[in-house]
Amino acid sequence: MRRAVRALSAAALTTALAAVALPSAAHAAEPSDTAGAAQSERRAPRVERVSVAADGTEANGTSGAATVTSDGGHVAFSSAATNLTPDTYPRPQSSAHVRDQDSGKVSRIRYSLTAPSVSDDGRFATYLDWGSHTTNAFVVDLTTGEKRRVDARGFKEGSGESEISADGRHVAYVLRPQHPADPYRIEVYDWATDTREIVSDGPPDAARDMVNPSLSDTGRYVAYEDAGTKQVWVRDRDTGSLRRVDDGTASKLVEISGNGRTVVLNSANGAYVRDLRTGKVRHFSGTSAKAVGPEGRHLLYSDDASTLRLRDLRTGRVHVVGTGTAVPGAVGAKGRTVVYTSGETDVVPGDTNDLNDVFKWTRR
Repeated sequence: MRRAVRALSAAALTTALAAVALPSAAHAAEPSDTAGAAQSERRAPRVERVSVAADGTEANGTSGAATVTSDGGHVAFSSAATNLTPDTYPRPQSSAHVRDQDSGKVSRIRYSLTAPSVSDDGRFATYLDWGSHTTNAFVVDLTTGEKRRVDARGFKEGSGESEISADGRHVAYVLRPQHPADPYRIEVYDWATDTREIVSDGPPDAARDMVNPSLSDTGRYVAYEDAGTKQVWVRDRDTGSLRRVDDGTASKLVEISGNGRTVVLNSANGAYVRDLRTGKVRHFSGTSAKAVGPEGRHLLYSDDASTLRLRDLRTGRVHVVGTGTAVPGAVGAKGRTVVYTSGETDVVPGDTNDLNDVFKWTRR
């Protein structure tokens, strides 16, 4: 599953690393919106509300920041509701929840402070929680209950912005060193070996932190931002190579696709997509990218204040998903599933809580 744990970002550090490849400036025209009649000829998509209790009871608190596993079987989200599970443990203002779409069971991750990032089988999750002195990233086995702090550093060091790989083995996170003059960096934790690897390291410049990590499905590729220069980089953990992937303008990383081939970014001029194999860049002026599917083929974006659209980058076909907001990790395999947050009360029948809810859109 793609990421959702981005509540505590920092500014980013860079690294004086050699063999950096600058991106090409290839552009592609935005294909026209062909949803129209072609979409109406197909069966209407199915939309269901996810942020409800197992028996269908409406949430009594706002929900959001939803992500979905590739097969659509599990949806993770944050919710301030107290009635989604029978769990009576004390809870912060908002807690991480995971819903099994097959059984309808909703699980709450105790003491979590952010929406979780969940493995594709729904078993492993990473999230932020209070450590001994500050917030830290943790990973938990939702089957056995085993929980680990992924950064495992000193008393005052913290971490944030964590994301777990689809296979559940690796967690990328931002390490926040104890000394305020030390820049933030990106590390990857290996659950199987209980080891940590520095993915980014930068110059002694506290204004240049590294933030916003995004992992491929196997954890091989890690994308991240330099918050000082607004550049975006991708590290290949197998070869050690580092590649700059922005188009030369100040950019914001959305996410890297599950297969590690596509990177989606936003800039002042709109969204753009880079194919890391060919170097080809496609710009979509006036749009804001929200997420990309695991294969890098389906782009979720908005071109106005709140309308979410799903574009097939191969055919140009566009589906209108709904009105609301979405985060990286919101698109399932083959663009079949999208999860999003909406305060609209007419998305599904019986919505009377007048709160932001999480919805799952399924293309049929």
